[in-house]
Amino acid sequence: MTTTQEPIQALQDLGFTGLEAQVYVYLLRHAPATGYRISHAIGKPTANTYKALASLADQGAVLLDEGGGGAARAVPPAELLAGLERRAGQRRAAAQAALDELAPGGGDDRVYALKDSRQVLERARAMLARARQIVLADLFPAVFDALLDDLAACAARGVGVTVRAYAPAAAGGAVVVQGAGRGAPGGWPGQQLSLVVDGSEHLLALLAPDLQSVHQAVWSGSAFLSCLQHNHLAMELLVAARDNDRGAERPLAGITVLAADPPGLRRLRAQVAGGGASDASPEPGHIDCDFQDPDGNPKGAS
Repeated sequence: MTTTQEPIQALQDLGFTGLEAQVYVYLLRHAPATGYRISHAIGKPTANTYKALASLADQGAVLLDEGGGGAARAVPPAELLAGLERRAGQRRAAAQAALDELAPGGGDDRVYALKDSRQVLERARAMLARARQIVLADLFPAVFDALLDDLAACAARGVGVTVRAYAPAAAGGAVVVQGAGRGAPGGWPGQQLSLVVDGSEHLLALLAPDLQSVHQAVWSGSAFLSCLQHNHLAMELLVAARDNDRGAERPLAGITVLAADPPGLRRLRAQVAGGGASDASPEPGHIDCDFQDPDGNPKGAS
């Protein structure tokens, strides 16, 4: 791309037509200018150029001479972009309100595939944003970095967030358990994301090392599958904390699904007839494991 083409393409990406983008870029360099002068400079019909100027004025991108001379001046880029951002936020809020009225209540037990890496990360961010009680995650370094602000914001709301990372890291008030080694474990072909929120929904993904593509990713709002995934991550976190031999298990007390009693487990009880479970809380300071050997260690942990 040439120097002129780059800003024109950037404006088109923001929703301007090609002609509007050309006119705005010309005015940034040669303002003030009339539509007649602009049309000859960019090689476009004069009538179309004046229509583009009127549209740009309506969008707050140019200022028109009120003295009758027909000259125009481009609004500074920072002012233009701020206005676009504000209006986009207003349109987004209106669209969300309208669409929320159409969205059906509740979820289902199906498992859905996600094919785009941006969609995977946005789904993870949305899950963290709607978390109410407890979040467990196993995140390779590039994924951890991509979700760092969202993890910290989630913990700041009072949600219990526990994350397994694979390099020294911190995420605000979240409990971070360091996994073995530095960087992604050798031999694993990509960046892994395992996330479960409130025992109600979970997301599993294997992304390319640069997070630009997806090998496989699935999401489900199944309470049953999410509770199973919750306990799987809980066991992984407990074993990783024990292997670190730093007394890190203590902050993890009560993260297993029966001990935490997240919303997903309560929903599962309601879904399954006669599926009652003990609501007893673990003893203070006790690291509750749903499956333990006679010595109190989690079974099946490796």
